[in-house]
Amino acid sequence: MFEWVPGWLWWFLGLYASIPLVCYIVVPYIFYADKSTKKRIIIYVLGDLGHSPRMCYHARSFSKLGWQVELCGYIEEKPPVDIIEDPNITIHELPQWHCDKKQAFLVEAIRKVLFQIGGIVKSLWILRGSDYILLQNPPSIPILPLAVIFKILTRSKLIIDWHNFGYSILQLKVGSFWHPLVLISFLIEYFFAKFANINLTVTKAMKDYLTNTFGISAKKIVVLHDRPATQFKPLVKGRIEALQQDFIKSLIPSDFDVSKGDKILVTSTSFTPDEDLSLLIGALKIYENSYKKFDNGLPRILCFITGKGPLKQTYVDKVNEEEWDRVKIEFVWLSADDYPKLLQLCDYGVSLHMSSSGLDLPMKILDMFGSGLPVIAFNYPVLDELVQHNVNGLKFLDRRELHEALIFIAKDKNVGDTLKQGAMLESENRWEQSWEQAMQEAKLLH
Repeated sequence: MFEWVPGWLWWFLGLYASIPLVCYIVVPYIFYADKSTKKRIIIYVLGDLGHSPRMCYHARSFSKLGWQVELCGYIEEKPPVDIIEDPNITIHELPQWHCDKKQAFLVEAIRKVLFQIGGIVKSLWILRGSDYILLQNPPSIPILPLAVIFKILTRSKLIIDWHNFGYSILQLKVGSFWHPLVLISFLIEYFFAKFANINLTVTKAMKDYLTNTFGISAKKIVVLHDRPATQFKPLVKGRIEALQQDFIKSLIPSDFDVSKGDKILVTSTSFTPDEDLSLLIGALKIYENSYKKFDNGLPRILCFITGKGPLKQTYVDKVNEEEWDRVKIEFVWLSADDYPKLLQLCDYGVSLHMSSSGLDLPMKILDMFGSGLPVIAFNYPVLDELVQHNVNGLKFLDRRELHEALIFIAKDKNVGDTLKQGAMLESENRWEQSWEQAMQEAKLLH
C-alpha cells in the first residue's frame, strides 16, 4: 500500500514523531530529572559536614527562605542537630577514600581523584535539575571542573565560595609554585573560576586578587565576611557551674580555680602545616619556665587544643615529652554541639592560622568572637580586616611575642577587661545580617 513512499521519508517522519518524546521526556529526564517547584540548591563540600560551619550556615540560611537544600559532603562527625532535623535540608553522604600510606604521593593522589570523580558524578546525576550549585573552594580538584560541566549541561547557576586557594595550600606542601602539581592546580582554579555566575570571598583582599589575577569581573564577586552562627554566643549563666558539664568536668584539674584568676585558653586546629602548633606549645613552655624562675604568682593555664589531623600525634608526643606544672594542655575532639559550649567557658582563643595565600581569614576567630572571647592571633596583613590589636585581641609573630601576650592577659586586668569588651561588641555581628546583604548584592534576594 505504501510501497511508493521512499525510505528516507519514513526516517524523516519517524524523526519528526520522536521530537515530542525527546523534548518532553528524554531531555527533561537526562538534564532536569525531578526538578522541584521550589528553588533548589546543591551545597557541595569535599570535607566533613560536621566541621564545615560556613557551608552549614549557607544551608540554614537558604532553608529559612524556603529553598530545597541538597547538602553534600563527608560524614566524619555528626552534623549539627538542627541541620539533620531541618525538613528543607537533605544530607547526601559522599564516599570517602582511605589513603594507602605505602603508596607514593602522586600515585595515591591520582587514585583518590579518580575515586572522588566517581562519587561526585553519581551524586550530581541524582541531583540534576537544581537551580544552583554552591561549592566550597578549596578543594578545587576534581569538583570545580565537574561542577562547570554540570552547570553547562543543566543550565544551573554556579556559585563558588572562596575560602582560600587550593594551589596555595598545595604549594605549602611541596614548597614551590613551579611544581607541576601546583601549576596544574593554579590553572584549574584560574580557568574554571571564570564560569562561575557568582563568587563569594571571605575578605576584600581576596576579591581584589580574583579581579586582578584571575581576571574575574568585580561585578561577579561579593565579599561575605565570616560571621558566627547562633550557637556561638557568650555565656549567660554561672561559669563555675557550667564547668561541671559532663563533656568537660573530667578535664578540669582539681587545683584549677577560675575564681582565683586561672585562665582557660582554646585553639582549634586541623594539625596541618599552615598552623604551627609548636608556637603555642613553645610559648606555654616559656610561661612555665617564667613561673618556675621569675614569678611564682602567675596563674595556672588550662589550654584546650581541639581538632584532628595528620600531625596530631606529633604534637601530642611533643607535649608529653615536657614536664608541666603551671600549665595543663588537653587535646580534645568535640562534637559540633559541644564545641560552642567549650568556647563559652574559655577566657581567650588562640589562632595559629598562617594563611597559605595570605588572603583568607580563619573561621575559628569568628566562632571565638561570637562566644565573646578575645583572640590572640598569629599576625598577617589581611588579619586587620578582623582583629584589632589591643581592641578585641592581640597579635604575635613568634613564640616570644605569644608568651608576652600570655603574660599580659595573666597579669594585667585592664588589658583583659578592654579586650573582653571589644570581643563582646564583635559577638553582636551575626551571620544572617551579613549573608542577606551579600545575597542581595549577588541578586539572589530581592
